[in-house]
Amino acid sequence: MLDPRHPRPPPTFLSLLLLALSLVRGAPTSTTLPVRPLPGLPSNGLLSNGIHLGFLPFWSLEGPSSICSALGSCSAIWGDYWNASPSSYDFEQAGYHIDEVERVVKGDVEGVYAPAVLFSGRMGEWTDEMSQSLARTVRGINRRGVKVWLRWCFEMNGGWMSYGLQPEDYITTFRSVTNAIRAATNETYMLWSPNLWTGDVDDPVQGYVPYWPGEDFVDIIGLSFYSFGPQKSLNKPASSSLFRDSFSPFYNLFSPSSSGSSNRLKISSAYSIIISETSAPYYYRIPPSSRFYTQAGDTDLTAPYPNLTTFAPALADPPYEKSDDELFTKASWLVQMVGNDTAQRFPNFKAATWFNYLKKGNGTAEVLADFRFVGGNSSVEGWLRENLGNQTAYEEGYTGAVGRMSVKRAFGAVVVGVVLVVVLVAV
Repeated sequence: MLDPRHPRPPPTFLSLLLLALSLVRGAPTSTTLPVRPLPGLPSNGLLSNGIHLGFLPFWSLEGPSSICSALGSCSAIWGDYWNASPSSYDFEQAGYHIDEVERVVKGDVEGVYAPAVLFSGRMGEWTDEMSQSLARTVRGINRRGVKVWLRWCFEMNGGWMSYGLQPEDYITTFRSVTNAIRAATNETYMLWSPNLWTGDVDDPVQGYVPYWPGEDFVDIIGLSFYSFGPQKSLNKPASSSLFRDSFSPFYNLFSPSSSGSSNRLKISSAYSIIISETSAPYYYRIPPSSRFYTQAGDTDLTAPYPNLTTFAPALADPPYEKSDDELFTKASWLVQMVGNDTAQRFPNFKAATWFNYLKKGNGTAEVLADFRFVGGNSSVEGWLRENLGNQTAYEEGYTGAVGRMSVKRAFGAVVVGVVLVVVLVAV
């Protein structure tokens, strides 16, 4: 395992349990519309309260097999990135990882492959020839027995994408790509996935509605949603209501409770929704002597990788509460997404995919951003294994092969009993 170390003093286990208990509130949000299931998603794997945890691996360090072994259980969703440009669109990156993906999704957790297409051109530069090349690529993967969730030109409502902020061209092209994919295969599903927007859903520039291609062209709904911390460079655990408050408008738009006035898009069935990528990165200050100090922001690190025990956490002055605790920062964010309260409030929310990367930060300060739950801080990885994975399987050398079923966990159910004991003792 990369960078094992003695963790900083973690929060007490009870503090994490109390945090989880604080999320076990709120009545279920029911829907009278039929709900579209997520195609290809199994009933086992890394789960809490019926919500799957997927991974976007940092492939140069840990692929799916390593993550499965580290957690004693496999995820059901494996993300990836494919690059394309107006002059290069053979999608050769699809061949880099498919052998390992195939081995893992044909194991005891029969998962899905969720590649994201990053296009370096303007939306109007995408051609039918590119669509046909992409269709041939995913059809080849499907013929190997691997289902694909295709996250084509995601975060289209963000100005950091070259194809971003072009809603009319985006809709036209998304529909064209969908038609090409469906003509080639019925085992690849179109994943429409904007970036989180906290303003009006109808905002003409960054809102969700202007980019909506229509339900005839979208199989799965996703969202990029991170807890970045101040200036994307200082450590601060997310507020306890961040996920609920920011996710609600998106959820209500695509999983309305009825066909009436709340159904803003007039869709015929509610979508099962996923978080396409997420994390709560923990930041470390880079000393000027480090070779990473002058590296461009928002870029992947390359070997030899840093020993983060020699880097100081990036703290405010004075520090935010619990900001010196990487475990709390990441675990509290995950609990917000897969805790019992979220399952009750958002019953059609079914999965979140963790961005498991180590990068140069893209804020204003010289920091490393450790997005990882697996492969970095050993206490963080161990907490995830204990709470969503399978410690016994890990100790027995789990590989993800057929024959070992993973353990389902639910934060809320465990938490209530423990805290009741504490309350009774206090009385």
